[in-house]
Amino acid sequence: MSSANFGVLLRCKVIVVGDAGVGKSAIVQMFHSKGSHYPRQYNMTTGCDFVMKEIKVPESDYTVELHIYDCAGQSVFKDLTSQYWKNSNIVIFVYDVTKPESFQNLGEWLDLVRKKCPEKVLPGVVVANKVDLEDRVKVHTTEGAEFARNNSLEFCQISAFRDINGPPPPPPPPPPPLTSMQLRVRSLPPPSCTPRLTRTSSRL
Repeated sequence: MSSANFGVLLRCKVIVVGDAGVGKSAIVQMFHSKGSHYPRQYNMTTGCDFVMKEIKVPESDYTVELHIYDCAGQSVFKDLTSQYWKNSNIVIFVYDVTKPESFQNLGEWLDLVRKKCPEKVLPGVVVANKVDLEDRVKVHTTEGAEFARNNSLEFCQISAFRDINGPPPPPPPPPPPLTSMQLRVRSLPPPSCTPRLTRTSSRL
């Protein structure tokens, strides 16, 4: 792909972290497929899955090439997956609103990311997933929002399942990290994990 075909090309490395079973892979697959593919069967990520997606920024000459690393959540894989975090631009922390432990462990994930990426403070987002399970919610919105605010992170609530089984929410504006990036081509090392590489194009 040539940046000449898209105007200015930005490359952004995104890591998605959180406990096992919180829905990281479902979120990534739903985003990657524009809501057309929801994994009906849980398949545990045992390392790091990689997908690529291009997004055209509206009313601009900029195209963002997202390199998304979906990282395993089991503690046994933390040392393995953290090797892929180098040179990251954005981090997404995911927890399950029905599992308080997954929320409590966000602090550990945050500390680990900052330990492995000490060269800069990564912009990031705390994502509260499975909000469609209203009768089972154990972690309330105020708790997630407060954690995000206290750690200088953005916060949002989603349901990967509901996004394909009901009317999707309106598309969000470009995330704050994009507005703070230098509008230039960023070079990234080739993807170093091998499970699968999928690529699509879309618009915000």
